[in-house]
Amino acid sequence: MIRIVADEREKASGVPDHLKRMNVKVEFKMLDVADYIFSECAVERKDARDFISSLFSGRLFDQAHRISDAYKFSLMVVEGDFQSILSEMRNPKAFWGALISLSLSYGLRIFFTQDTVQTAEFIYTLTRQAPFKRGVRPLVIGKPRMESVMEAQIAVVESLPGIGPVLAERLLRQFGTVRKIFMASATELAFKGRIGKARANKIFQFLDLPHKVARVKSTQARLGLG
Repeated sequence: MIRIVADEREKASGVPDHLKRMNVKVEFKMLDVADYIFSECAVERKDARDFISSLFSGRLFDQAHRISDAYKFSLMVVEGDFQSILSEMRNPKAFWGALISLSLSYGLRIFFTQDTVQTAEFIYTLTRQAPFKRGVRPLVIGKPRMESVMEAQIAVVESLPGIGPVLAERLLRQFGTVRKIFMASATELAFKGRIGKARANKIFQFLDLPHKVARVKSTQARLGLG
């Protein structure tokens, strides 16, 4: 019998019930990382609305960092009518940029399903693939410990558009804190941070809260996110 550990908060989603109907043994625990765990694999489930919301809040990259650090195989399932939500977005490039970053920078594999039934079928099929050891008790890992505060800071700054680890370290050296980087003007980013006007403008537009919040909230209101 296939054994999966599911986060306690997933009970209400209905996915564990669908898995049980497929003869999967589901155990519930409060998990620090991911929603479903089996063997050396972790799966984070997000509905499409939460995916968009966490993208703009920055939670998405923090979760990706923690799950990819903790498990050999890490996946995210985005569940729901994603195409209709994407069509409502004013800036779909932010979505594609997030997917690229999650895949290339964090090694997170992302899949899309329509509903909880498809999500359960996906997880069930996943457990039967060759890389995963059958009959092995799921490996439950707590929150991975950052090697240093600096590593955590670099991970946050590196999630900005056009910023890699080298530029992230440079910005931190020049500004001193993550908050000061996020609050800097485009001119300060370009000259004090020495990252160039084009890259600085791109970052500033991404972090321009008075402008972005209005657009995101209006989008969220239409999608029922707020």
